[in-house]
Amino acid sequence: MFSSVFKKFLVGLCVLGFGVSATAYAETPEQLIRRLSSNVTTAVKTDAGLKNGSAARIMSYVDTNIMPYVDFRNMVGSVVGPAWGKASAAEQNELLVESKRYLARTYASSLKGGDITSIDVAPTSGNVVRTRINRNNGKPIAVTYSLRNSGGWKVYDVNVQGVSLISTFRSQFKPIADKSGVAGLTAYLKNKRSCL
Repeated sequence: MFSSVFKKFLVGLCVLGFGVSATAYAETPEQLIRRLSSNVTTAVKTDAGLKNGSAARIMSYVDTNIMPYVDFRNMVGSVVGPAWGKASAAEQNELLVESKRYLARTYASSLKGGDITSIDVAPTSGNVVRTRINRNNGKPIAVTYSLRNSGGWKVYDVNVQGVSLISTFRSQFKPIADKSGVAGLTAYLKNKRSCL
């Protein structure tokens, strides 16, 4: 269940990143997600690395095209809880890097094969944007993006099929951070990633 939901999460997060440009800051959340979504089907089908599920290509793509539009530092801090504030800047940065690597490596297969056929974006007037990702070989995936404007619109949570990324990761990773600190969680993620 967890793996399936978060493979879908990565697909949803990747939808956010396709076709990113500097003009995104002037757009509403709906306009941003709608514009980015209009490019996803072509990109997944034409980028060989994404199509084949290359973890290295996905990591590169995530860093360049997705992370500028995700409030990842605050997401990770929210997941980790009080241990985040006790960690040094170097420990926080190492956890951010390892968290991105873990996500990219774990869910690389979610992009394999150009499965996305279209993305429907529901009209909205606020900072929550609902989408439906239509796929060749499966039921549509409902993905809701919660965005906030802090010098430009950024995603701070992704809800896939009714499951919040922050809530799910908090239940999985906060107990580790509570017990072993940010350094312990980073080591845990490195170990998990190396087993994939």
